[in-house]
Amino acid sequence: MNNKLIYYLTYQDFPAQTANSQQTISTCKYFVRNKYKVTLFFPLRSKNSNENIDVLKKQYEFSNENFNVVGIPHKTKFGESKIFKKVRYLISHILWSFQAVNKVTREYESPFIFFTRSDWVFYFLSKRDISVLYECHKLTEIRKKLIQSSIKKDCSKIIFTNEALKNATNIAPQYSKKILVQTAGYDEDFFYSSNNKISKQVIYSGSLERLGTSRNLDFIFKSFADERLENFTFKVFGGTKQQIDQLKKKYKHIPNISFNEHISKKSLAEELANSEIGILASSNDNFSKYYTNPLKYYEYSASGLKIVATNFPAHRMLNQLENILFFTDQDAESFINAIITSSENLEETKIGVLETMDSRVKKIINFIV
Repeated sequence: MNNKLIYYLTYQDFPAQTANSQQTISTCKYFVRNKYKVTLFFPLRSKNSNENIDVLKKQYEFSNENFNVVGIPHKTKFGESKIFKKVRYLISHILWSFQAVNKVTREYESPFIFFTRSDWVFYFLSKRDISVLYECHKLTEIRKKLIQSSIKKDCSKIIFTNEALKNATNIAPQYSKKILVQTAGYDEDFFYSSNNKISKQVIYSGSLERLGTSRNLDFIFKSFADERLENFTFKVFGGTKQQIDQLKKKYKHIPNISFNEHISKKSLAEELANSEIGILASSNDNFSKYYTNPLKYYEYSASGLKIVATNFPAHRMLNQLENILFFTDQDAESFINAIITSSENLEETKIGVLETMDSRVKKIINFIV
């Protein structure tokens, strides 16, 4: 066993615009900075999947950190039909995870530990008594059962991104030392606060959908037609070209909104740094309401933004810097008042003890060694 070797074996797409793919790459990058040797294994499950490290470096904008990247064939094409899509996805995930665990444990040197965001990879490695750390960001009933079974193994540990997520799994108290509650963190290579903020400039960054479900942002877009917000500008960054074209057409009558496709992280960091207010909003499913720990919050805060967020319990848990004003979901009046009050009364974010990706990874290292 190589005590500096980490295998990140995960059921994710690379390259991608998603926050989860960005966090995985950043985690690998900071493991390397902390003197660990990393290999990233993932499924070649779409026509855009690419295991070329230079392609990933360009997409995720890093250059000095090198790690191995191995794409593992994915034979089941779960996305070809919308019929029974969730079932097809589950079956594909199980089959690929089983095959990938077999392949990596058979063909590659034994690592110090496996790292994964896949519950099924976690389960199959645990059953083999192989050291594995699972980072859990969301719960399903199946996932709870996999976690409850796998954590009983001496070799298995879990990271939860907040206390609510941990508590919802109902893990027996005797396994508490094998659990780390660790929030997300921002990447200091990109995000910073500027002294040249543009007054009344509001920004939203991120995908316009989560797992194919709308983030219910239309009422926010419509709110900027209200005369009380006519002196505010609202910049939206994220979404596909098709989505952006549709939004531009739909809201062409509201002159103080601009819709933009995804831009580079460095360019986005500059936009955030120069803005005054960031919007944190999502769909109203149970995950978003109670368990999410969005990377966007840390990037907004590092950029010195005042934050206006949906009044969900998960968002209230984020308010460690007292930099958030809340609005009622789908209530335009509540949202408009939050924007105005934020601009007039809320202090610019002071970063303080906000978690960085480097400090986050250091805490994970201390947990596993």
